Amino acid sequence: MNKWLLPFCFSLFLNALDGERIRRIGKLDSQTWEQHISLGQNQGSYLPSEDFPDLGTVGVLRSDSGFLGTATLIAPNLIVTAAHVVKNSLMDPNPEDENWQFILSSDFEQATITESFEVSNFVIHPAWTIRQNDGINNGNGDGDRIGVDLCLAFLKEKVLEMYPMPLPNGNFASIGEQVIIAGYGTRVDGLNGVINSNNSNRLAGENILDRVVEQISIPSLSNQYWGGVLAVDFDSPQQNTNFLGEEYPSIDYLGTGKSDANPLPLEVSTAVGDSGGPVLTNFEGRWRINGVVSYGTNYSLYGDVTVFTRLASHQEWINQYLPAWNEAKILQGGSWRELNWFGAFLPYDQGWNFHSQFGWFFTTDPKGSSFWSWHPTIGWSWLSSGVFPFLYSDVQKNWFYL
Repeated sequence: MNKWLLPFCFSLFLNALDGERIRRIGKLDSQTWEQHISLGQNQGSYLPSEDFPDLGTVGVLRSDSGFLGTATLIAPNLIVTAAHVVKNSLMDPNPEDENWQFILSSDFEQATITESFEVSNFVIHPAWTIRQNDGINNGNGDGDRIGVDLCLAFLKEKVLEMYPMPLPNGNFASIGEQVIIAGYGTRVDGLNGVINSNNSNRLAGENILDRVVEQISIPSLSNQYWGGVLAVDFDSPQQNTNFLGEEYPSIDYLGTGKSDANPLPLEVSTAVGDSGGPVLTNFEGRWRINGVVSYGTNYSLYGDVTVFTRLASHQEWINQYLPAWNEAKILQGGSWRELNWFGAFLPYDQGWNFHSQFGWFFTTDPKGSSFWSWHPTIGWSWLSSGVFPFLYSDVQKNWFYL
């Protein structure tokens, strides 16, 4: 979803064409937009559950000059998006923090002042900048193709009363999984093209993950910066646009593989305005963000392939910017925190915390969905969203139920 991009089209082979890189929300021509709007807003039968993620953490990242992308809240004061949303090429100026806002609303044109959060600082992935500075692709770089199209942004104010979207944290997305994709992109009919280029609604749909590339080795780049990608294709009801199927050649670094030609009921591609938007998977009942929209190949028409920057490939880089208790909701008043699997607690200095039910506990690195904790009665124990209220006691070398 770069502001300017090199699109691809299919003939017998994939050929790169000069032009504007265009990404859109594309839906099946047999579907109405109401279902995608309802899913994007978690309305009707799409309420947050094991079947559907809470998309309230997905918002618009918009500049005063009119650039727009999608971003996801991953901590009360931190969002993740694609680097090209804020700096697409070497010639683009570095983003000025004060000119950007993150808007958490299902319709950003109708957002209230309390739903708009100013950006305090951007952190663009180093490899994205390196590839542009090296003059690759006339200064546009190839960071999207090599899976480093990634940017974090800190907010001036913390978002209250909202659980941030969990990161992969070792729970990796796999080929064949159902994924949910969300964003604020242009509306496109997979058969007929652009329907509405002025969309302001958060839209969502589903697809099947067709490619997982964990690491793309680039000899000229330090291996600490190597990225990875995920990909889906946009299947048509006629089952004739399965461009990640085994009968088609590899696209960029995606490699070859298999893909089901049958579309899902709410099958979608992605679009202009969806850049940086999340691809979400469900692991053990919890939805997680596994990637951000980077680029696509066929104008969001049938056959379009959407490529995502794989976040698990950059977990260590992201972790260094995560605050403590990044997955916890900040309750009104700003002091108490709450994890949806662990309950409410009050953080104190030097690792001490007071839980509303279990009392005092100590932890040294409370990030993600699991952590070691010391309790005066239990001693050291391992707590994880996947098994709690069971916990493992290091002292007793056994599992306990709280």
